[in-house]
Amino acid sequence: MSHAGIPWLERDSRESEERTSALLDALDLRPGMSVADIGAGSGRLTVPMARRVAPGIAYGTDIQPEMLAFLEARARTEGLVNLKGILGDTLDVNLPEGSVDLVLLVDAYHEFDHPWEMARSMLHALRPGGRVALVEFRAEDPEVPIKGLHKMAEAQCRREFEAAGFRWLRTDPRLPWQHLVWFERPITP
Repeated sequence: MSHAGIPWLERDSRESEERTSALLDALDLRPGMSVADIGAGSGRLTVPMARRVAPGIAYGTDIQPEMLAFLEARARTEGLVNLKGILGDTLDVNLPEGSVDLVLLVDAYHEFDHPWEMARSMLHALRPGGRVALVEFRAEDPEVPIKGLHKMAEAQCRREFEAAGFRWLRTDPRLPWQHLVWFERPITP
């Protein structure tokens, strides 16, 4: 989605449609954590993540400078000195190795041009034992009112992340339209 889609990302109905507050609760964020929202867009989730982990750091990564400008302006307006924008690219999230405890991807992974390379980049950015919360609209559910090309099956999520070196932890059913699939970077290779 281009930066022209910011109003859709910020729409009032998003909470009732996607239960973003339930997602944030599921992340089990604690003060002092280092977290990354990959494909952060407007920062709709990055901002509350930054509040919950303060004085820890929340990275909002995106490949669009316009999205990052919006996110960083929002952080300044809200006084969030612990929210940092990172310009990623289609091959790398551009986070230091072993720097984050949690990676969040909300409706972004299916858009990646190079999913394996991006998954490997996230694996390297996580500390051993660090977790990934992958959120994607459920392809298995025809009642989810999203175009098929913007959906993923749980089996596909698992296959791709496990191939990149992650260990599947569980799939949380609490979201109305999306999978919340948990992975971790194994502590030992």
